[in-house]
Amino acid sequence: MKTLTSTLLLCAGLAAAGAAQAQAQVQSPSPATQYKRDLYGDWRVAYPAPTAKSASQVSAELARAKADGQYTFGDEAYPPAMPAGPSENRAQVEQELRQAQAQGQMSSDQEDYPPFAMAHSGTSDIH
Repeated sequence: MKTLTSTLLLCAGLAAAGAAQAQAQVQSPSPATQYKRDLYGDWRVAYPAPTAKSASQVSAELARAKADGQYTFGDEAYPPAMPAGPSENRAQVEQELRQAQAQGQMSSDQEDYPPFAMAHSGTSDIH
């Protein structure tokens, strides 16, 4: 019985070693990236060094980022959030303000925030 158990364990060990050897020979998806197993069986990945940029390329990218509004400094969020769609013009905003005032949605004090819905015709009864 001991011989059978030792033989089975030896076969299992050889099968596991063969599987580990097959995994160590995995081809990388990109020719520049290399995947290898180290002495302990852990994966090690080697990436190629990025290409260096010249000072003029860096200054051009900085100028473009400033022009696009993507440049921030200090404690501001990086990169700043960009509006998703087209922004409204001044006339549209003023029209929305007049509509909100006519519907009673604009409050005049912080005590009544959020404003409650009022039935309002937009005209005064006082003459």
